[in-house]
Amino acid sequence: MSTTNDQRTLALRMTEGRIPVPEALHYAMSLADSLRKLHDAGKAHGAVTPSSIVLTATGLDLIPSLGPLATVTPYTAPEVLQGQPADARSDIFSFGALVFEMLTGRRAFDGEGQTELKLALCNSAPPPSGSPAVDRLVTSCVAKSPAARWQRMQKIIMELKLLTVAARRADAAPAARGVSDTAMRSEMQQLEARLSARLAAYEKNIAAMQQAAGEAVESLRGQLAGVHAQLAAVETRPVSSAVDVEALTGQIHARMQETIGAVTQQLHTQVQEAVAAANQQHSAQVQGALGTVTQQLAAQVKETVDAANREHAAKLQETLAAAQQHVAQAQESIAAAAQQHVAQAQESIAAATQRHTAQVNETVAAVNQRMAAAEQNMEEIRKHFATLQENVAGDLHDFEKTLKAQGVAIESARTAMAQTDDLVERVVEALELLQSSLLDQHEAAGVN
Repeated sequence: MSTTNDQRTLALRMTEGRIPVPEALHYAMSLADSLRKLHDAGKAHGAVTPSSIVLTATGLDLIPSLGPLATVTPYTAPEVLQGQPADARSDIFSFGALVFEMLTGRRAFDGEGQTELKLALCNSAPPPSGSPAVDRLVTSCVAKSPAARWQRMQKIIMELKLLTVAARRADAAPAARGVSDTAMRSEMQQLEARLSARLAAYEKNIAAMQQAAGEAVESLRGQLAGVHAQLAAVETRPVSSAVDVEALTGQIHARMQETIGAVTQQLHTQVQEAVAAANQQHSAQVQGALGTVTQQLAAQVKETVDAANREHAAKLQETLAAAQQHVAQAQESIAAAAQQHVAQAQESIAAATQRHTAQVNETVAAVNQRMAAAEQNMEEIRKHFATLQENVAGDLHDFEKTLKAQGVAIESARTAMAQTDDLVERVVEALELLQSSLLDQHEAAGVN
C-alpha cells in the first residue's frame, strides 16, 4: 500500500509532540508484530522509517518497501551503509531506533548533514533514556554488528510485553502498591530471569548445532574434494600407461626390423665381397701359377728339345705329367681355399645371426615382461578405482544421512523455540491478566 493525503503517518504524529508511553508501546507492539510476520515469510522490509508507517484505528500498517532508500536516514543500519543488502537484522536496527524516538521524543542517532549522520550510525550509541528496561531493549536492537543484535522479533515482542506490564504498574496508584506489589515485582524479575536464561540456552544450542552442521558440511566437502582429486589422478594413469606401452612396443619392433635388415644387408655384402675377393685372389694365383709353370715347361721343353730332341722325349712327358700334377694340386689348393673361406663366411653369418637373434629375443622378453607389469599395474589401478568408488558412495551416503540428521535436529530446535515463544507469550499474557486483576482488586479495596 502507499500513503494518500488522508492517511496519517507516524512521522506526522511525531511532529505533534512526544507520544505518551502507553500509546508508544502500543505502536511498537503493532510494528513488531508486522515485522515478525514479514520475517517469518522469509522477507525483509529494508526501509523502515516513520514515513513508511501509517497509523490506523487499531494500531498501524507498514507500507511495503520499494527498494533501498537513496538517502541515509536516522534509522539506516550500519551494514546497509557499507553496501551490504538489508535483511531481518537491519529491520531490527531500524525498529530499535524508532522505539527509542517514540518513547523519549529524541532521535537515537542524529547529525548535521549526511556525513555526520553516517558517523553517528556507525560509531555512536543512543543516549540514555532514563529507563534501564528501555535502554536494554534499544541497545540489543541497535548493536553495530548484526550478529550482536537480537536475531528474532519474537524476543523483542516478549520484552515489549514485559515493558508494557512494567509501565502499567508504574502508572498504578500508590495505594495499590504494597507487600503484594513487592512480591509481584520479585516474582516478575525471577520469571523474567528464568525465561531469559531459557531463551539464551535455546539460542546457544541452536548456534552450536548450526556451527556443528557447518563444520560437518565443510569437512565432508573437503573429503569429497580429496576423493575427486584421487579419482581424477586414477582416471588419467591407466590411459597414460597404455599409451607408453604401445609406443615403446612400436619403437622396439621398429628398431628390431631396422637392426635385422641392417645386419642381413651387411652380412650379404660381406659374403659377396669375401667370395669375390677369394675368387679374384685364387684366379690370380692360378693364372700366375699356370704362367709360371708354362714358362718353366716351355723353357725345359726348349732346353730338352734343344739338348736332345728325341732323347729326352720321355723326360718331356714326365715333365708334362709333373706339370699336370702341379696344376691339379693348384686347383685343389684353390678349391680348398675357396671352400674354407665360404665356410668361414657362413660361420660368421650364423654367429652374427644367432647373436642378433638372441638380442632380439631378450628385447622381446623384456617388452613382454614390461607389458605384463603394466597390465598388472592397470589391474591394481582398476581395483583401487573400484574401491574408491565404493568409498565415495559410502561417504555420500553418510553425508546424506548427516545432512538429514542435522536437518531434523535443526527443525526440532526450531519447533522447540517456536513452542517456547508461544509459551512465553502465554506466560506474559497471563501476567498481564494477573497484573490487571491485582490492580483492579487494589483499586476496589482503595475505594471501599
